[in-house]
Amino acid sequence: MEHILRLHANLLFTILLVFGVLTVWALGHALLRRPAGQWLHGGMAVGVLLVLAECILGAIMLLRGLLPLRPEMHVLYGIIALLTVPIAHASARHRAPRPQGLVYALACLFVCVIVLRAVAMARP
Repeated sequence: MEHILRLHANLLFTILLVFGVLTVWALGHALLRRPAGQWLHGGMAVGVLLVLAECILGAIMLLRGLLPLRPEMHVLYGIIALLTVPIAHASARHRAPRPQGLVYALACLFVCVIVLRAVAMARP
């Protein structure tokens, strides 16, 4: 069980790193008025898969009785982090390049904030 807890904690930093890079990348696309390409979309898909893996590990920990301080808020933040990028993609896919990049940058930054907030909710 210790290895699942460690993997859950380490995956968090990977998610923050990936979405931090994606935020800067999408902001660069917005500033240069370039449409989001396959690489940016692929990066966001990888980020969503990482968040999904984090949610699965969290669910395993919940089922095994390892509860954070406020489990309902921790689960809510996980669901929000999981849904943010698909919602942003649905909103931004038919926009002009600049607003599209800004939507993606804000969504990736929001995921970083939500993940950090989930960490704060898990610690005593």
